[in-house]
Amino acid sequence: MKFHKWFVGCLMLITTSSAVLPSAFAATETTTPSYTLTLSNPSPSKGEKVEVLIKGHELKDLYAYELNVDFDASLLTLKTATTQIPGFSVPYVVKDNNIQLAHTRVGKVEGDSGDQTLYTLVFEAIGQGKAEMSLSKVKSVDSHLASTNQQPDAKAEFQIDSSQPFDDLSDFSWAEEAIAYLAGKGVVNGTGDRVFSPELPVSRADYVVLLMRALNLKGSAGAHFADVEQGKYYEEAINTARDLGIVEGDESNFFHPQASVTREDMMVLTERALAKVTKLASQQDAAALQPFNDVADISDYALNSVSTLVKLGLVHGYGDGIHPKDSTNRAQAAMLIYNILKTPDLLPKK
Repeated sequence: MKFHKWFVGCLMLITTSSAVLPSAFAATETTTPSYTLTLSNPSPSKGEKVEVLIKGHELKDLYAYELNVDFDASLLTLKTATTQIPGFSVPYVVKDNNIQLAHTRVGKVEGDSGDQTLYTLVFEAIGQGKAEMSLSKVKSVDSHLASTNQQPDAKAEFQIDSSQPFDDLSDFSWAEEAIAYLAGKGVVNGTGDRVFSPELPVSRADYVVLLMRALNLKGSAGAHFADVEQGKYYEEAINTARDLGIVEGDESNFFHPQASVTREDMMVLTERALAKVTKLASQQDAAALQPFNDVADISDYALNSVSTLVKLGLVHGYGDGIHPKDSTNRAQAAMLIYNILKTPDLLPKK
């Protein structure tokens, strides 16, 4: 049974228990009611609430009504729908991009006349972009159960702005706050206009730059790696990190700056850098690694660093594993740096 038929059936059960209203309640005017949508905030940010008032104007004996509201479900989600008009409201129904609302007076009373707020809708902005909402259909019933259908031209437009500096983080919601925080501090940059590319692997050179910048590590230039070109944006950071003992080369004096940094190497570099700014003592803790099923895959040189960061709550793994040999993506790297900067007891007081 369709929504409006079920609603009218409920209405008839309620009203047939009362005597037919006197003719004094009959409509004497033929003015067609109009409807409007009023927004509390035409420019909300993502995550903010938006209140929408559905108002009727020049109403005459509006005893019951059913409203159909069309909206963009990819940008908004309905949180509440309420009315201050006495009577009985049918629980609202949301299907795809449509909201169905219904309310009726109860008993031997006249319907509402004049201007009234019929419903107050509260949405949450969940996307970013231009959104449009419209009141596509109104079914009204007077106190004599005479019904009228209207298709009002009631629309509202608003622009949802994202508090996030990047628009490509929908699949990385767990890292959105971290990335926004680091971007605001100038620690991380995007790969394009409002693009962060969270899924891309982080190179060894870029992670060293990120680490040195976030912890504000300074020092002299160490010995030059054979494969770190002079004048590259990462040259100073890598040479300083070598002087501080944070990075090492292989037997051929290569650093492999463009290679993707593995998750275990990210943790080794991080633990070494933290040791330069704190009294952090690296130590292997078997209990800290017990929840993970791939501890055997962690290289011997990385065990102390991995267990130290896990014990400090800076690394949590995923899917019951540490995944030490996997490449680190940009979102994961940002999350680790964010966890460090948001742990007050870890860094020295300024």
